[in-house]
Amino acid sequence: MNLAILKTTILSIIFMGLVILLAGVALLVWKNQVAPYMRYLLPIPPIGVASYVFVYNMFSKYGGTKPGPLSDIFREILWASTISSVFFFVFTVVLVFMVDSLKHI
Repeated sequence: MNLAILKTTILSIIFMGLVILLAGVALLVWKNQVAPYMRYLLPIPPIGVASYVFVYNMFSKYGGTKPGPLSDIFREILWASTISSVFFFVFTVVLVFMVDSLKHI
């Protein structure tokens, strides 16, 4: 494995763990304000994993380096976020209707 990609992988795991830790601490500190909205916050850990996978794949695609200037990085992130959002929406709608339909069986 390319050494730059290995370093990127390890650093991505470390930093995503720290970000999730900070988010967890913030949620704990403001638990009373957050409690009514918990259903929206439960996806935070999987989103962290998805971010790590995206960063790993992006650096792998570009040989362990950034894709280019900041505008290229933002374009990559915007495309990934848009595509992921569309899939999240479609999967959620399908799941809601499937569960609702099948619970009557």
